[in-house]
Amino acid sequence: MTTATHTRSALACVLVTCVCLFAAPVAAQTQPPEAVESMPIHLGPVGLRPTLAITSAGTDSNVFNTAENPQDDVTATVIPRLVARVRASRLLFSYGAATDFVYFKQFKDEQSVNFGSDGRIDINLGRLQPYASTGWVSTKERLNAEVDVRAPRTQRTMMGGARLLVASRTSLLFNARRFDIDFDEGSQFGHADLAHNLNSRADSLESGVQFALTPLTTLNMTASVQRDRFDSAPERNADTLRITPTLQFDPTSLIRGTVTIGYRHFETLDPALPDYSGVIVQVVAGYTLLEKTKFDVDLARDVQYSFEDLEPYYLATGGRLTVTHQLTGPFDVQAYGGRQTLAYRSTATLSETRSDRVETFGAGAGYRVHSLFRIGFTWEENRRLSDVHDRRYDRRRLFASFTYGS
Repeated sequence: MTTATHTRSALACVLVTCVCLFAAPVAAQTQPPEAVESMPIHLGPVGLRPTLAITSAGTDSNVFNTAENPQDDVTATVIPRLVARVRASRLLFSYGAATDFVYFKQFKDEQSVNFGSDGRIDINLGRLQPYASTGWVSTKERLNAEVDVRAPRTQRTMMGGARLLVASRTSLLFNARRFDIDFDEGSQFGHADLAHNLNSRADSLESGVQFALTPLTTLNMTASVQRDRFDSAPERNADTLRITPTLQFDPTSLIRGTVTIGYRHFETLDPALPDYSGVIVQVVAGYTLLEKTKFDVDLARDVQYSFEDLEPYYLATGGRLTVTHQLTGPFDVQAYGGRQTLAYRSTATLSETRSDRVETFGAGAGYRVHSLFRIGFTWEENRRLSDVHDRRYDRRRLFASFTYGS
């Protein structure tokens, strides 16, 4: 890190420490983790939550997201998942595993079997509550809205930290995290080598303070530093400082979810590449009107690394609104729409070079056969607008979904 970055990091830590020292107690304890007894299957200290989903069982008009000569196919994805929890005295063990079976009728090379698992241990020592977790994903699914190819990759996550109760409703937080992403050698998209441009690791440290504002609302004030380091493209290396206040709402409250609006200074180590300093946003929240109409909002604004050779990163800004209305009996209808803007930054200029826009719209209906079993049918349209002709596409899907479990 540069001297300026060290100075900013020190100031952030001093700020968090001061907040901790002068924090006043507020209204209530934070919510405990989900009880083993609340899981669908439980026997003594063991709880299980099995789910099965069949998604996207239908037609895709543009399997490869191409600008010209789109090719269609019939596709489906089957996802069995299991979450298990075991409580032993002061210890809580959690484990989750899922497998995605992705089917294409015509384009067999696009088929895949994707694996994911995660484990976590929580220790309750009274005022001190440490934890450690790990996660692993092996997948061929698209990385994000930018990368259209289904390229195999592995992702690994390790985390650890603790929560320390310093007053009746005030806690200190500390977290450390490492995230690795590795595309298989030879993975290509366009003229870019994905393994060369994206294989990397991100190490971060976060500290802060947590206030229980009400029995259903928690405020986290955190500051973090992060180092991004690339295996074969050191010119993409960067350091980050974040200051992120977050409101957390209990799932049983009128408003549910999390709202984060903060600041990020993204400092590139290559002097030819511009930095980013500004607002970042992460909102996943919902509201239910008259117990019949659900509104779910997803908003995000942050820096993302690009596969492009000369445009190493972009600022992604977007949102999605989903409205679900419960009709008479077991029937429901749903509509959603979203937009994401990808504002690229280039090594060739200090200004924004181009902005792509990805839009998604859809509507559907569902029938709940049982409290745990739902059948749905959805029409969806996707498109990307870009100054680069090859990056444009239109795509339509008509599909059914079947879900069992919560």
